[in-house]
Amino acid sequence: MKSVIEEVDALVARVGTHPVWGHGHCVRVHALAEELAASEGISYDVEILRVAALLHDVGLYKVYARREPVDHAKRSAAVAGRILNDADFPPQATRTVTEAIEAHPPGAQPGAGAEATLLKDAVALDYLGVVGLSRVLAMVGTEDDVVDIKAAVWHAESLRRRIPDLLVLETSKDIAHRRGEETDRFLEDLREATNGLQLL
Repeated sequence: MKSVIEEVDALVARVGTHPVWGHGHCVRVHALAEELAASEGISYDVEILRVAALLHDVGLYKVYARREPVDHAKRSAAVAGRILNDADFPPQATRTVTEAIEAHPPGAQPGAGAEATLLKDAVALDYLGVVGLSRVLAMVGTEDDVVDIKAAVWHAESLRRRIPDLLVLETSKDIAHRRGEETDRFLEDLREATNGLQLL
């Protein structure tokens, strides 16, 4: 019989096919969160962190993308709560997962507990560096505010400026610095190759 984590992972792998916030993003976020915890010496609940990482964007997937609530973090938390309740995940653990999910967007009010902090910083870091740039470019034509490559560049630069100031952990800030330099190099090369983006 599969564990709840295995069931959740299989579900997200099946329905989370979006290139920006799908299964791959969730697995990277989980790995980053574990890396942050190890570097900072933070104790956390392994199952809660993994489930929260896997389900933090579940409300964005077509099968769950209902109109209410509009905020994707609240919708993802509501969907995650239903999934975990149906799987008989412990009620207190489910509450911890849904609270971490609600607090995960960069700039949102921080959640309580280690899992919420780790998830929040890991999600933010996945917007930076070569992976972050790949994600932003994958948004072209799928997001209202990223209509073309120039808009994607503007979006990447905005994230590059904003994200480091939103991070909580020192390790996160170190990773953001390295990933920020990756972003800067790419954008500098892109500008040089496209006559200051005019040839995009």
